[in-house]
Amino acid sequence: MSQLSLFRSNQQFQSIALSQMLTVFGSNLIIPVLPIYLKLQGFSDTKIGILMGVAALGALVVRPWCGKLVDIRGSRPVLLFGQALTAFGVAAYFWTSAFLPLILLRFFQGVAMAFYGTASMTFASSVETSDRIAGAIALYTVFTMVGLGIATSGGPLVFGIIGFKNLAGFGLATILFAAAIMIFRSKAIPPVAGKQRAPFLTVLRTKEVLAPTVCLFASNFACMTAFTYVPLLALSKSMPFSGFFVSFMIAVVVARLSVNQLASRARTVVLATLASIINALGVIIVAVYTSPVTLVAAGSCIGIGFGLIFPILAVYVIQHNNPVNKGAALSILSGAGDVGNALGASVLGIVADIFGYRALFAVATGVVLVCTWHFYASLAAQDVEATAATQQE
Repeated sequence: MSQLSLFRSNQQFQSIALSQMLTVFGSNLIIPVLPIYLKLQGFSDTKIGILMGVAALGALVVRPWCGKLVDIRGSRPVLLFGQALTAFGVAAYFWTSAFLPLILLRFFQGVAMAFYGTASMTFASSVETSDRIAGAIALYTVFTMVGLGIATSGGPLVFGIIGFKNLAGFGLATILFAAAIMIFRSKAIPPVAGKQRAPFLTVLRTKEVLAPTVCLFASNFACMTAFTYVPLLALSKSMPFSGFFVSFMIAVVVARLSVNQLASRARTVVLATLASIINALGVIIVAVYTSPVTLVAAGSCIGIGFGLIFPILAVYVIQHNNPVNKGAALSILSGAGDVGNALGASVLGIVADIFGYRALFAVATGVVLVCTWHFYASLAAQDVEATAATQQE
């Protein structure tokens, strides 16, 4: 069964795919213009970095609880709760503009992201048989990136026409429509019962979970760094930056539509390693030379790397963990992305204030390469042995 036929034939998958696309679109519509909006309000790069990164900290704090809750209660009720929190977080921009309230708001948005994101991924990975999980996750993440890509490429253009708060209002309406799809079209998926769940820290310590989390951390570190500081770098040079987000969107969609085919031809660990290196290439391009052309090239590289790496790592984690611990394992993987988002935006804001944007992107590249080496060194030998065993069977 092809990925697109999966969407046509499975109503549960249709519901989660459409809801995910619309939720991601609505919650991310203001993200590419938020640094510009904050800059126009007089915030420094350090404060902007903190505000962009603190959402990931909020998500990280509650991820362990979210994973446990999904495993016990099921994914659908947790998902709907997360969508309600997400809608409230976007609506709060109508009355919040000072630094301290914005910190609390962004932290709250991270909490909402953790509930919704963990439950949504678990729901999407539970609507198909085990032999079709890779295709389901890959297509689910395609819908994710379509929503993200349209939001990040269209947001800056619409922002100049209707303003920040109207843009937030449009995003809010989209999230509410996404929640309606899940309420009226989807059905609950019972949690796995009758098996002993491993403690959260036990799941975390396994090499099959820990190494992928390090790799995803690096990917999100690079991506959030680019999302936060490419607009500010372009603004400092009076240069358009929408090409970065457009090329990112196209590259991500193409990459995720290719996941199934690529995964059948290359070992998972090798594919994830190559994706991470491509991510690093996109970041270093910005550090070496900045122009409208290189921003498009950087967006393409980061889009390819980011587009490939999450579905590949998610499939790896699902396939190498007990199904009863799926929510916990996916929450750990997603939590690594939260840490990358938080540090990529907040810590590197200090680097930008002191050393400039070129140093910032160089540091981000180094972080990605170190984490990629750790991931490959941890799992390469095991991956080769597993592939050889499968071929013998």
